[in-house]
Amino acid sequence: MKKSRTSLCLLFMILLIPGCYLPGGPVPEEPVSPEPRAPIDQRVTVEEDLIYSPYPRDNGEIPGSYICDWDCDYIRFIRYRPTTSEGVLIPFDDVVAVLVLIPGYMGGANSFDHLGRQLVSMAEAGGRGSIEVWAIDRRGNCLEDLTGMNAAEASGDLQDAVDYYYNGAELSGHTFQGFLSDEDVPFLSEFGLQLLMEDLYTIITTKIPNQNDRKNKVFIGGHSMGGSLTSYFAGWDFDGNAATKDDAGFNNCAGLIGMDGRVGIRSGSYIEEETYSQRLADIRSGAATRLNLYMGVTPEALSLFEILGMGAHMFPNDEATIFQEIPYSKDVANLIRLLHSRNLGHFLTGIPSIKDFRYTNEALLGVFFDDNLNPASILQASMGFLHGGPIVQKHFPGDLADLLGIWGIKKDGVFIPWDAGPPLDLGSGALYSWVNFDEVGDASDPDYKDTTGTLTYTTWTEEVTDIQDVARSLYQGPTNFPEWYFTSRISLDTQAASAPYNSDYGLYFLHNDRIEDVPMINFNASDHEGYNHQDVIFAAVDRPARPNLVFEGMLEFVYNSGGLTP
Repeated sequence: MKKSRTSLCLLFMILLIPGCYLPGGPVPEEPVSPEPRAPIDQRVTVEEDLIYSPYPRDNGEIPGSYICDWDCDYIRFIRYRPTTSEGVLIPFDDVVAVLVLIPGYMGGANSFDHLGRQLVSMAEAGGRGSIEVWAIDRRGNCLEDLTGMNAAEASGDLQDAVDYYYNGAELSGHTFQGFLSDEDVPFLSEFGLQLLMEDLYTIITTKIPNQNDRKNKVFIGGHSMGGSLTSYFAGWDFDGNAATKDDAGFNNCAGLIGMDGRVGIRSGSYIEEETYSQRLADIRSGAATRLNLYMGVTPEALSLFEILGMGAHMFPNDEATIFQEIPYSKDVANLIRLLHSRNLGHFLTGIPSIKDFRYTNEALLGVFFDDNLNPASILQASMGFLHGGPIVQKHFPGDLADLLGIWGIKKDGVFIPWDAGPPLDLGSGALYSWVNFDEVGDASDPDYKDTTGTLTYTTWTEEVTDIQDVARSLYQGPTNFPEWYFTSRISLDTQAASAPYNSDYGLYFLHNDRIEDVPMINFNASDHEGYNHQDVIFAAVDRPARPNLVFEGMLEFVYNSGGLTP
């Protein structure tokens, strides 16, 4: 009995020890002076465009009480248009190419804000012909109430957003009605692949009515999941009649572009009709979820990313207080705890919490989006590193993900600050600031190490994105980067698009074999040193020593494909 008790005590100590918090550990060295920048002259105007096209009402209508960002009976996209050096818009007839871009999973039009501005300006600087970039919002983005975000952006005061979403403040004559849940959105069961494909086709046929023009100047592309959606567009038959091909996607574009999401022929695999039909019925009835949420990233969590971006852009060096001020939900608290824990013991105890650590606004954004700090691969960009106090290695939840077979969670090369103050005085520790990607090293001394030179945190070759470009994209302008309400209907439809029964459900993916008739190119993060999932759309363009490895290649592809003539 005594031996059994001793074993239990020993087991308890083993489980408890990893959760014990004692501040300290290796401290990062001083950053280097950043290289001189060579900014591209910004010859671009950004406009919101809307096209009337009523959404399907087969499973109910959006209640009139909803405060939506825009009327859901309109398709919305953001146009990045070229201008002269005097700021005058270049006529559309003089534009030689249009890139129509589809965001990835849980992404909105602002995913392409950095890319759109830079590609259009780079084209003007190169003198080979003007281009436009059109970044689309999926129809579900219309449900986002961005009143508080827009007010805070206009005033430069983050408190406007906090008060609107959490403190019942009235703005523009109304108050926030809460983040929508599955029960609130039955109509999203009809916001599927067919609607998305038709929206894309409506955009290009409305704005470019001549088919020959579309075949010569329209390039369809996408990031991440947007790459597979681009492929579905190319193989789609828009009148549902496979024998008449003038309306097929591959006959209405000059090329296809994948950005860390492959474009090309789809595998042809599919789920059985009985399974598809039952799952669709479940989504419509509410027996299955209508919202597709990755790792518990709720609409509220996505909205907080916008506020973090706003703080990092407007007040980068101020100490972040946002998590201390916002009474966020338990779901958000659990997500933050999952991402901001050193090990299982830390996760189980929750001590110290993220509120106990001191970050600048810029550093706090880095904690959630940098590849060395956030283990979730779909969020990762290579933006630099932290500075200011002890930073130690973390393997959670990567080690647990390995055991459970969960994809997309990085285990090695991930770190966490480890000074929240003494255990009895949490919140009094070091203030962590951000070292931008071009300050972690240089060609002569590429490694960013701890002060003893023993631990390498990251290297100059592994960092490619300016954190400020990511920060701006999260919130700036009439739309945003996150997609609060990604519908599970799209995911279900992609599993049936190649099936022999597809047309019976409006899934007119009838030309899989013709997709590769169209010129195509794929830009994969794994093919470029230092690039992670988000870097293919965010890598900097104005650092001569670190040229962008994607944007120039994209322009070359556009200029060398189709029938482009300046």
